[in-house]
Amino acid sequence: MTNNQLENATIESENLLKKLERLDKFSSKYSINPGKQTKELVTDLFSLSETLVNYDSPINQNQIIESELKRRLVGEAINLEQKLSGRLYDYETVLKLYSIPKDDIADLRTWLSANLANISESAERLFTSSDLDGYVLPLSHDIPGIKRQAEEFAGVHIQKYHKIIGKMLENLSNVGSFLRDIDAVATTQDRSYFDPRRNFLAIGIEAICYSDENSILHINEKELIRIYGHEGMGHALNFLLTRTNNLPYFLKIPSNLTTASAESVAQFYENLLIEDLKNSPKTQKELGIEHIFPKIYQETKDSEIIDQYNRKLMQYGISILADTSFGDPRDPKVIQEKAQKLYEVALDKTGIKSWINKHLSNYDSEGNLNYQLVGELRYCARPVERALEIFNQNGFSYNNPEDRSLIDATVLKGFWTPIGLVDNARLVAESRTK
Repeated sequence: MTNNQLENATIESENLLKKLERLDKFSSKYSINPGKQTKELVTDLFSLSETLVNYDSPINQNQIIESELKRRLVGEAINLEQKLSGRLYDYETVLKLYSIPKDDIADLRTWLSANLANISESAERLFTSSDLDGYVLPLSHDIPGIKRQAEEFAGVHIQKYHKIIGKMLENLSNVGSFLRDIDAVATTQDRSYFDPRRNFLAIGIEAICYSDENSILHINEKELIRIYGHEGMGHALNFLLTRTNNLPYFLKIPSNLTTASAESVAQFYENLLIEDLKNSPKTQKELGIEHIFPKIYQETKDSEIIDQYNRKLMQYGISILADTSFGDPRDPKVIQEKAQKLYEVALDKTGIKSWINKHLSNYDSEGNLNYQLVGELRYCARPVERALEIFNQNGFSYNNPEDRSLIDATVLKGFWTPIGLVDNARLVAESRTK
């Protein structure tokens, strides 16, 4: 496809995706899909996709854009078609809707088997080092005075972290300056989040703030660091760099198809921030945590691998529950077979069979596992990890400030499917091979 043809295709795709946004808003508001308009859009999405080529190994930017655009159009069309058809969501359909790489699902068992010894050691170390006797009370948000006090207390710490960590990141990577455009605030929502419309990095008060038995408020510094890395360095910078770069429209708007990559980005920066702080005693001192940072760091590293284990075990469990080749999910023999698969990679077998039984109500009439539960597998995608491997193979080191800026700009710019993110990273790395 020529440059002009690709440019025309991206312009046409922008019109179609804006129509899709309008349809989504309409169905959200009125709880109904305008059938005729939706069918026409499905036809138009498929029609435009057929003019494009999906290159297995794209060798230039145009081929990467063309391949990614085709994946996006086909994926959105399949999603709409699925809604219109009334068909139930089988396992393969859910993987397509979220662009979840099957290789990453297959790697779950491998990772679990390879890390059981490390996980066990971390659990033992965490048990002996953690302060399990400290009396921690939840915040009494039902009392206005305590609620206001907690909001102010959390807000002050969030602002301090935002200012100081932002300054540190500006010295580490060119993308760090984008954090100036973010307003970090406290939220009473259960989950922390980034609001791209208002540039709010909202960090949950309950997640980082607690009271002791003397009604004195404290900050969970470890959790504040983790959330800031995930939501601030990950999701927020992803939105900001994407919005301020000259990208085709389809790469500037998130979708179910790009969620797996976006979460891979956020998980990477969540794990990175604690390492950046370890390498910056000055920042630790400015935050006032230098005296407790060694403990924060060790607990973070030990709990990190345990959290990974719990997350990956659950994801592997979901893939087992969703596997229809076992047979009737309610058959006791099938339940035992599935439990045995999980026993083989679990440190603690307690509760596994109960967990399987708990999800028996999540199967539809055709034996498909609930699509929202299967959709949790998007969190096992590892495109950023693959992108970093490609940069390393081409002589780039994340410890080099210039290289880090290039890598950060590559993985944070655009909402890509996992395949597209890796292909784009490969092209960037190979075009600037040292």
